Amino acid sequence: MSPTPTLTLADMPLVSGRVAGVEFAVLGDGGPVTVFAHGLGGTSGETRPLALKAPGTRVLLTFRGHGASAALTDGWDYDLLAADLLAVADHVGADACVGLSLGCGALLRILRDHPARFARLAMVMPAALDEARTDGATVRLEQLGAAIDRGDVEAVTALLMTEVPAALRERRAVPLLLARRAAELVQRPAPVPRTTDRPLADRAVLQRVLAPTLVMGQADDRLHPLELAREVAAALPHAEFLALPEGGVFWTCAPQAQAALAAHLEPLT
Repeated sequence: MSPTPTLTLADMPLVSGRVAGVEFAVLGDGGPVTVFAHGLGGTSGETRPLALKAPGTRVLLTFRGHGASAALTDGWDYDLLAADLLAVADHVGADACVGLSLGCGALLRILRDHPARFARLAMVMPAALDEARTDGATVRLEQLGAAIDRGDVEAVTALLMTEVPAALRERRAVPLLLARRAAELVQRPAPVPRTTDRPLADRAVLQRVLAPTLVMGQADDRLHPLELAREVAAALPHAEFLALPEGGVFWTCAPQAQAALAAHLEPLT
């Protein structure tokens, strides 16, 4: 659940659709067709900044258990997330995929079974690979989930604020953006995993993935460690790694992140 500055519907024209209980929004037209998968607690709005400069048709899904997609009675796991992502990708004929945080995990699970499904890949701020997290990230997510389930907008806003670079917290727009995000999050129960899960049992399976891949991480991110992003890139045979400073993906270097993603997808046009 990253404190992502989302764009409103007025910012980017879109059409919407639904398949297998999964809502998705479509921006632009032509090729390539790229599906974007958001992070835990997010919606399609979370990936809109990443899609801003990307070429062709951009399809932004909302996983089940999130936003307006179908509710889940017993939580999520990576098989379910992968099924959602694959259903949308197949429905729209996507030839590229961008995963953000939890969305990276869904993409990794797909690549385990379908290593050649996409011609281009991007993984932004991956949060898990093939080992359990022991750095306190789970505790922070549990605290956020509890605040969401209490409907405590102020507490959710404060917890989201801790993930924003300190130098940006006093900017007038930041508290407003986070308060809006918090108000959205408390509208439904916090998504929870149905079981302790990892995207992969062994990263070695990624050696079969031949698609060019951009892996993007940022410094000083407790939920999405930069070193983990390096490990993901190292596990993929044709990966390029981009390390950004603290808050770089959505806050301090957003234009650079958007341009890098657009350039990576451009060869498919």
